[in-house]
Amino acid sequence: MDQNQVNQSIFITNAFASEFPAEHTGLWRQFEKEVPLKDRSGIYGSDNVAYVRWLKNQNHPAYEEFRAGIVKKEMEQ
Repeated sequence: MDQNQVNQSIFITNAFASEFPAEHTGLWRQFEKEVPLKDRSGIYGSDNVAYVRWLKNQNHPAYEEFRAGIVKKEMEQ
């Protein structure tokens, strides 16, 4: 895991939490129950990297909407 991946994951986690706070809170709780601590700990930001990876696999509508919004913003630039 490189520092760029950690930084991106922290940014994505914070941005998603800001845009979808209720969904993020519920999903984070689910993430903590489903992903073993050993798979989400270590260096600073490891939990964020694991959370973003987990979110991508969940196909949750709020996260998919969030991702679609990022893609749309990138295409508009």
